[in-house]
Amino acid sequence: MPHSPEQRAHELGLAIPDYANPPYGGRYGSALKAFHRTGDLLELSGLTPDSRDGVLLHPGVVGADVTVEQAREAARFTAINALGLIRYALGSLDEVVALSRGLCFVLCPPGFERLNEVSNAASDLFLDVFGPVAGRMGRASIGATALTRSACFELWLSLEARG
Repeated sequence: MPHSPEQRAHELGLAIPDYANPPYGGRYGSALKAFHRTGDLLELSGLTPDSRDGVLLHPGVVGADVTVEQAREAARFTAINALGLIRYALGSLDEVVALSRGLCFVLCPPGFERLNEVSNAASDLFLDVFGPVAGRMGRASIGATALTRSACFELWLSLEARG
């Protein structure tokens, strides 16, 4: 029998953050909410590669201040943060039916074309946790000239959850 997403996350040794305390959004404004659920659709608010105490991993412009490898580390870390927000919203990673859409923003200069390499690190983490069916998603990678706090990566994720 295949392992559940919670079992795979445990086997991978992932340090998944708890978004219940402190609650999501406190640093960025009281109008933010962590997620929105309508029926089986769950949309997470934007996530960046910062720890729960606000330390940002590899801030700066990819291709100038930040290497592609560092940006990949940040994208993976952001995906782990998304797992924490999924747990906060649904109670368990096992409640995920399938990922739907990932919108990835990479802080980069004009002409930077290695966006997919950066975003692949997040997608690969999701494949490792949710498997080849539920863990595949539609994705776009967009180069941005500015992101909050100079985060090198930001993720906006939508998924299908159990009813």
